[in-house]
Amino acid sequence: MAAGGLLRGQTLWAFNERHLDILESSVGARLRERGEYVGMTMLARLPAWLKAAKHRTEILRTIGRLRASLPQ
Repeated sequence: MAAGGLLRGQTLWAFNERHLDILESSVGARLRERGEYVGMTMLARLPAWLKAAKHRTEILRTIGRLRASLPQ
């Protein structure tokens, strides 16, 4: 079940709760280490506005709202 929210004129969406978990973990990380497949992962292909540290708090807040909107 997909969920979406607006953030600074951009759409932040997640396919399911697991997808939200992955996004939250990546956005919330202070240090993002590259794995074996540089540039070929879902997280490496996220848009720059989503990976920018200056938006971290706002993105995490939006992820929280999306999580709260998921059916129980």
